[in-house]
Amino acid sequence: MKSLFTRISFIALISVFALSLAACGKATNTESAATTTSVAASPTPAAKADGKITVQDAVGTVELPKKPERIVAMEFGFTDILVSLGVQPIGVADDSSPDLLMDSVKALLKTYTSVGSRYEPNIELISSLKPDLIIVDINKHKAAIPQLKGIAPVLVLDDFQADYNQMLKNVGIIAQAVGKVEEGKKRLAEHQTKVEAMKKKLAASNLSVLPAVVNPKGFFAHSDHAYSGSFLSMLGYNDPVKNATAYPQITLEQLVEANPKVLFLMPTEKVTIVQEWEKNPLWQKIDAVANKKVFTVERRDWSLSRGMIGSEKILDDIVKNLGQ
Repeated sequence: MKSLFTRISFIALISVFALSLAACGKATNTESAATTTSVAASPTPAAKADGKITVQDAVGTVELPKKPERIVAMEFGFTDILVSLGVQPIGVADDSSPDLLMDSVKALLKTYTSVGSRYEPNIELISSLKPDLIIVDINKHKAAIPQLKGIAPVLVLDDFQADYNQMLKNVGIIAQAVGKVEEGKKRLAEHQTKVEAMKKKLAASNLSVLPAVVNPKGFFAHSDHAYSGSFLSMLGYNDPVKNATAYPQITLEQLVEANPKVLFLMPTEKVTIVQEWEKNPLWQKIDAVANKKVFTVERRDWSLSRGMIGSEKILDDIVKNLGQ
């Protein structure tokens, strides 16, 4: 039933994206809830007759004078979505480390300028690139948005706190903003086809599976409110931590109590808190540990690249380790 609901929801999303491209205001930043985008129907669906593009983002409406050509992406997820649509950003916030980009994303990226930290936008550097669109996260970049608007139109989306369904909506919004409506519909359909095909190789059976980022100081579970956790939930797996927040930090005792059957660990460094916990007898009480169902995966794939390429890599990893 859940799979059917997911399929229907996805088809509804595609239908809304394809058929209702209207109902946008004129000015910028009227407060409103994030919704799937709409634009008036025309020969070029995402654009008006005068070439302007009007799109609804997480905080209001954004009007672009023309199809943007020089785009700065302030999150890995936005870069994932852009290259999925065949769009090359000129600037990417990669925390000054190209290695944080997925290999499959880098393979689609041409030359770009690193604009540094995702948490502290380099306003001067971004301005020097003369962008005509900047895509930002509603949470991380809230304080910088007024300054960024002084440089170029800003598309505000929920990425860091977004779940899988919000990511799918972001694809539609970005596709409209960059004038790639048809490409967006096609890529979303391809993505759903792959997800449905790969799901047949899994026997989820309400198995409790927990993804978590681990660093030297802590264990950060990704609940079903987080991107990777919600993707697992969509596939039919259970969230053992049942936490209302996306990334709760939990203790070893809490992990034992949650008792996941499978663990997917995303280390930030070679040595993490897990090496310390492995010395504690409590570690062996976790079913995932006792049954050798603890898998190490790339954080850049499972946590940073919140887009279709990232989710397809998560799916590949799950099928590899849990497939029939």
